[in-house]
Amino acid sequence: MIGVDKARSIFQEAKSQCGSDLQVMLSGGKKQLARIGKNHVYQNLMKKDYTLKVQVADGQKVGNASCNRFFGKELLESIQKAELIASHQKEDPDFCGFHGSDQECIDDKFYCEKTIAADFQEKLKGMGQIFEDASARNVEVAGAFSHGDSIACIGNSHGLFQYHVCTDANFTLSIMTPQGGSGWAESHSHELSKIRAEELYERALQKALASEKPGLLPEGEYTVILEPPAVESLVMFLGYLGLGGLPCAEGRSYFSGKVGQQVLGENITLIDDYLSPESFGCPFDFEGSARSRQTLIENGKFMGPVLDRSTAKKLGFEASTGHALPYPSRPGPLPLNLGMQGGDQSLDEMVKNTKRGILVTRFFYDNVIDPGKMTITGMTRDGTFLIEDGEISTGLKNLRYNESLPRVFQNVAAISKDKWSLRGFGRTSLPALKIEGFKFTGQSS
Repeated sequence: MIGVDKARSIFQEAKSQCGSDLQVMLSGGKKQLARIGKNHVYQNLMKKDYTLKVQVADGQKVGNASCNRFFGKELLESIQKAELIASHQKEDPDFCGFHGSDQECIDDKFYCEKTIAADFQEKLKGMGQIFEDASARNVEVAGAFSHGDSIACIGNSHGLFQYHVCTDANFTLSIMTPQGGSGWAESHSHELSKIRAEELYERALQKALASEKPGLLPEGEYTVILEPPAVESLVMFLGYLGLGGLPCAEGRSYFSGKVGQQVLGENITLIDDYLSPESFGCPFDFEGSARSRQTLIENGKFMGPVLDRSTAKKLGFEASTGHALPYPSRPGPLPLNLGMQGGDQSLDEMVKNTKRGILVTRFFYDNVIDPGKMTITGMTRDGTFLIEDGEISTGLKNLRYNESLPRVFQNVAAISKDKWSLRGFGRTSLPALKIEGFKFTGQSS
């Protein structure tokens, strides 16, 4: 990992070689990845890579260039490229200049030394028994097991210097059976020790065996119980389409002009919180502004979007909430550490309290139909089950859904008390949901 002192020296050299307004961003890290297929680890990879992005501003004209060698000739050439690009740009009226600050931020709250020190042998020590059991049952395990660290560091000619490092571990696996069953499970944490491979295997195995010889179900509206990975797909689009400052400012968001209004069910509270252990994030954004904990939906009411400095100005807010993406950002600021407030039931209790419904493990191939109405579509995958009289009765062929997100989150009947840490659209911390009247429009294979 590039330490604080080395990062600072890289930034100092960049500033010494540039006579213009300058900002540099350092990112990258080390990653160890084990790929799994047909009940064995078939590939171990180790990657260590860092990138320095150089931004030069000439008034409101900005040029970007990048390099992966940070000293001497290569760094100077990147600065000169950024200067040349800036000279040919049109002025950007939304560019607010580089953010100045004399308050340094050095953050390693979610950096676990034991995680980064682990090797392949230590990480995979329990996989042999899993592969033996899978072979004995005539099922196939595939997936990936990764761990590593990452850095986000930003500095500029206005005195800004922010530094953040964290570790990350992720295990995802799928199981296929000879009779068409499939199961899936995933776990994600900044601490490798919290990844329980055996528990994930058992969860995916049970789903795969239970989903063999799946039945058919006609299209229509059903009570559904969505496990957290399926909820993550919906929340991802809710954040991307509606909770960012740019679509709200431009009137493209379903939530535009609705601050303080009831937009979702009263039992829905969404918070973007970089300090949450499940959705751990960075304490500053890509402008160098301090990231704040933002309640976006409170008891179903829209409290306002996340902002960068440009969208804060457009919407009449005093300051950024610290959610800028790297400039230039087409989607604008986005919530990358979304969490939903949990409820008072377990997932098992939600199933037991359901007369007839569908249990969904996760969605796949999700896409937008109508961004203004937040209408999306996708398919179930890796474990879709019919619930009858409070019990899972049979596996189902995958179903295609077509739903409006506001409608979905206005019809949530129950929320689980347990939440999962998930990775996808940033990092999320989400419960399972029981939803009434969820629309399925057909079947898929």
